[in-house]
Amino acid sequence: MKQERLKILEMLDGGKINAEEAANLLNAIKRPDEERKPFFDEDTREEFEEKLQKFAKNMEGFAKEVGSKVHVVYKDVEPKIKKASHTVLSKTASILDDISKSLNESVRKAAEETEKDEENREN
Repeated sequence: MKQERLKILEMLDGGKINAEEAANLLNAIKRPDEERKPFFDEDTREEFEEKLQKFAKNMEGFAKEVGSKVHVVYKDVEPKIKKASHTVLSKTASILDDISKSLNESVRKAAEETEKDEENREN
């Protein structure tokens, strides 16, 4: 049975048959008991469900714990971030003031030079 499946897959991989034909062939060679066999028996299913429920409860507790820790860290970091932001804004404002003063001085000097040039042309 395994060899037949491998041969069908090789034919599909080699382009000799398409996916639909491969699926039809694989279904044709499937054993009847394979078709009816459940993935889990009842005991295994119940055990799986119990473990899944335990896992969900553990994850819920974990999520609450992580959320609580994130909140504590945020409360600790928040004032530091605000202070850093204030410092950055103050420094930026100071730099912009310096640039503005420098530009105003450059414009004033350029205007004075233009006036002198015009006076020299008139004379």
